[in-house]
Amino acid sequence: MVEIAANGMEAKSAPCRELKLSLQKVMVAKTDFVEFQEYYEGVSPEDAQSVFSDYEGFLKRNKFTSKNNVFLVEKIKDENDLEALRPVVKKFPTGWVDITKLNDSDREAVLANCSEMDRLNAWDLLSFEESDQACASCPLAWNKGKCIGTFGPATSSLPAIAEKYGCPIIASAITYAKERKKLTFEDAKELLRETEILKTALVDEGKMAVHRYSGPVERMNTLATACIKAECGFFFC
Repeated sequence: MVEIAANGMEAKSAPCRELKLSLQKVMVAKTDFVEFQEYYEGVSPEDAQSVFSDYEGFLKRNKFTSKNNVFLVEKIKDENDLEALRPVVKKFPTGWVDITKLNDSDREAVLANCSEMDRLNAWDLLSFEESDQACASCPLAWNKGKCIGTFGPATSSLPAIAEKYGCPIIASAITYAKERKKLTFEDAKELLRETEILKTALVDEGKMAVHRYSGPVERMNTLATACIKAECGFFFC
């Protein structure tokens, strides 16, 4: 399924923009920068067996199984078991480093040796409720509180119709999605023009075309209008 979305990273008015530009956490090898890594507390099965003679009872009381590699402290339900295990609780590094807590030199060292893919920005760390609230107040939330909506399946005939009526952006929608091409603010103006043409063209193409494609055309019209107001581009994905 191909979708259409506003490029919020180009819109200064988009509340998510600054948050997405603010890198917060990165992943490193668990053996690197151990002093900076976040960690979770847990107990190994071997240590648990050394504490409990009735190991199976411990598993049952806390709804663990023999497949558990580590028993997380926060998952141990029986308070008496937790108290008994306190002396053997260990810290297990997660690999995540919060770079906002580091000084400049340490941050530079971590960034030079961290994953290029596993990174979290401030937007990633928002709760669903917080991100929904931000989206609801965003001028680019053109589709019921979201900045993204459906264009249609990759087999859609709308691009062919668009090409027939001289609408090059919509005609290339599937190709642009495959190429991950970013379109500009000026392209948003062109998209708006094309949607106005296609509103009439679909009627000429017949009832089936109106039924199938009036929705995507209307969504692109709304998207283009929002992008023009926010002075940003858009993309198919």
